[in-house]
Amino acid sequence: MHMLSLTSDTPAADVPSEAVVCHDIRNPLQRSEILVRKGTSVRADDIRGLLSRGAAEIHVALPQTGDVGEDEAATRMAVAIAGAGVNAAQAHFSQASLVSGQRGMLRVDAADVERLNALEGVIVLTAEADRPVETGTTLGVVKCAPLFLGAATLASVESIAQTAGPVVQVEPFQARRFALIAPADRLRGGAFERARAALSEALGWYGSTLDQVVAAETSVEALAAAYHEVRHGGAEFLLAAGAAGTDPLDVVFEGLRHAGGEVVQMGIPAEPGTACWIGRLGSLPVLGLASCELFGQPGALDLLLPRLLTGEPLDQNLVRGLAVGGLLLGPSRIAPYHTPHQAAK
Repeated sequence: MHMLSLTSDTPAADVPSEAVVCHDIRNPLQRSEILVRKGTSVRADDIRGLLSRGAAEIHVALPQTGDVGEDEAATRMAVAIAGAGVNAAQAHFSQASLVSGQRGMLRVDAADVERLNALEGVIVLTAEADRPVETGTTLGVVKCAPLFLGAATLASVESIAQTAGPVVQVEPFQARRFALIAPADRLRGGAFERARAALSEALGWYGSTLDQVVAAETSVEALAAAYHEVRHGGAEFLLAAGAAGTDPLDVVFEGLRHAGGEVVQMGIPAEPGTACWIGRLGSLPVLGLASCELFGQPGALDLLLPRLLTGEPLDQNLVRGLAVGGLLLGPSRIAPYHTPHQAAK
């Protein structure tokens, strides 16, 4: 891209036959009126006409061999960056949006985003990664900062996307069958049905089902039998409720142990939900729920489900990875001066 600064003193021979304006050109007599917007292609006669109307100086860009216009460049970069489950929209005013083409888990290769942004004239930004997204959600924006992008830079963007794999993708959720076990006398007064409805709704959003709900007697033997029942009933994930998290010998834990399972970790670094726990029963993952997870309140379950249903194992590494960002009821990432209360001050 070659730049020119044109004034009324510029010889006619030096005025290009066609160029792209780099800035808004305003009417000198009425500054609120924009005569030509930046990015507009103008011819020599247009330029001379603007200068004759009093425009003091006009900056224009002339593409060089191989240069790609801003909208085409942004579109091509977005197409290159978009992985599975992501649609690249046609660029408008030098930027193209990345939009979710399916419900799933947003995955972003942060290292590749950093590499792309190191290229001159390339701007890539995304939504926060590792979170569930709905179809049609805007996931990111790809911008071409200059009016023209060099062919070599565009080739570098496409090469990074091709060699390193998808930069932005939406991983679909896997449909799984869940079961719920709890001591009957610890979920009274219709609590079992309310828990069934809330959990079924949450699981249904991911395409999974709550197939078995077992209200067991409050004894080690009865709970061990309930664990055996759901294990052999086709469940792929087991939810357990009603345990006293401060009592390692609670019947919910002991019933799991008597069924041949184990408690892997007590407590999860997420709030609400620190009273959750994880275990295993053979190959069956067990997730112990705190009371807030049972009735549709935001909690640790909301952080875990999208990870479990995209194939991440329910283990200590997974739950420990929830810690940063696990304060679900904590402050926003946006400073409070943007709130209506602060604005009023």
